[in-house]
Amino acid sequence: MSKAHGIAVLALSLSATAAFAGPPLGRDFAMKQIARPGSWVEADGTLMPDGTLMGKDFEIYAPADSLGEDRAIYGAIQDINRVKSTMKVLGYVVTWDDKTTIKDELKRQIMSSKMEDGMAVKVQGSVQANGSFKATKFRVTTVKLPGGKKAKEKVYGPATLIDAKNGVMRILNTTVTLRQDAVLVEAAPNPLVR
Repeated sequence: MSKAHGIAVLALSLSATAAFAGPPLGRDFAMKQIARPGSWVEADGTLMPDGTLMGKDFEIYAPADSLGEDRAIYGAIQDINRVKSTMKVLGYVVTWDDKTTIKDELKRQIMSSKMEDGMAVKVQGSVQANGSFKATKFRVTTVKLPGGKKAKEKVYGPATLIDAKNGVMRILNTTVTLRQDAVLVEAAPNPLVR
């Protein structure tokens, strides 16, 4: 590959990446965007001992861009109970049934017997009235976390701003606080809903 061709590929890949998320937003503007009725937020961070999420990266979605989307939580599987079809992920009791799709890292369908405590998963579904999370889809994101790394801890869903000054919001049933160095971006509009 020539040097010019390599630079062109790099520039194209960088511009494609930039299309998915905008530049970092100022905190005050971001809080106004989150406060819009129907806004969704994807917050990536660290689950704290009190059950809150300390967020470091936030992607803010306009109300129209979240239509038809599944709420999602990411984390490590804990306390899996295949008899009751339950486990804990990101502090939620997650339930599933025979209609729930379960896929591995390569997006191949697998049985729940292949899931184990400690595996990193993405769970899509909805929060139930009792606070549990009913899964429609699971995807194992990492079977073994290298070098004792933690699973990605993230929540995606409708957001309610609780305290703009202190950067506190609620996403699904999770209270999320912005770290001082948090990065907030606005998601690119979804061309399929426009």
